[in-house]
Amino acid sequence: MILDDLHGTALGSDRVEDWAAFYQILAGTTLVIPLETAAGETARPRLMAHEGIDTLPAWTSMEAFASALADPGHYAELAGVELASALAGQDTPLLIHADGPLVLSPEQLDWIAETYGAEVTRATGQGVQVTEPELPPLAVMEILGQSVGALGADCPEAWLVAMTAPEEETELVLVLGLAGGVREMEGQLAETLTRAVQAVTDRPFAVACPDRGSPLMDTARRVGVGVGGGAG
Repeated sequence: MILDDLHGTALGSDRVEDWAAFYQILAGTTLVIPLETAAGETARPRLMAHEGIDTLPAWTSMEAFASALADPGHYAELAGVELASALAGQDTPLLIHADGPLVLSPEQLDWIAETYGAEVTRATGQGVQVTEPELPPLAVMEILGQSVGALGADCPEAWLVAMTAPEEETELVLVLGLAGGVREMEGQLAETLTRAVQAVTDRPFAVACPDRGSPLMDTARRVGVGVGGGAG
């Protein structure tokens, strides 16, 4: 399973990019957790002991959840970032049952919640100056290239530009030229890309998804830096 593979790579590496890749996938993965009572505002998670420590267990599918417990009972399905946010500030580790047990410490959960739970900024290009960007560190460019490349034909072009609003700090903006078939998913794509970049830089960053015939896209083609296989 991809979570196990990425986790194993991160554990054997000292590269921040390897941990970022694991956290990024985890943040968007839906996990199933057991509850003491029916889901609702007062629902409490059902903790279970692991090596003598109370942890919150989670499974990556309903089938795995149902087959692992003699009495599955009530449950909730949450994205990894939502679960990390719910556990933020607590002392409860998260135990993910994937191909093998993956234990995330409270400190890791706090980091995931802070990084991937941040507000996602969507840029429009209106009322700002769009210019050639100062390139970010290689780690950021690698994440951008991998993310855009994974979209394949759904993103025929992608350009990195700088946007500066009056009296505001200049921010990097990735301008995506999405194919028509995925336009309805632009919010989800922008969120995924933004949080991937937030994991490896503190520099202001946003995503824009204009029509491919818009003035912003025309400007991006002139002054922007092509990203991934989707540029051109």
